[in-house]
Amino acid sequence: MVFKFSLPKINIMMKEFNNNFNKLLENYAPLRTQSRLFYPRNLKLSEEFIKSFKTEYNRLLKEGNHPKKIMEKISKALKFHIIG
Repeated sequence: MVFKFSLPKINIMMKEFNNNFNKLLENYAPLRTQSRLFYPRNLKLSEEFIKSFKTEYNRLLKEGNHPKKIMEKISKALKFHIIG
């Protein structure tokens, strides 16, 4: 079976296909990827530090902060305390 289309007709068909495809893509949420997270090797934190960190984290959660934002802010704050 051989199809014979003129070039302008093919261009019109491709534009229509692209438009339909873009409409279809807009209806779907972006694909999410998940990566595995491993605990750092040879890092032993004291039980006192871990307990204090959990207490502080829970306090910030109760204040209504978003968990992801808490971690970002704590990470930034720790850099300031280390540098001095």
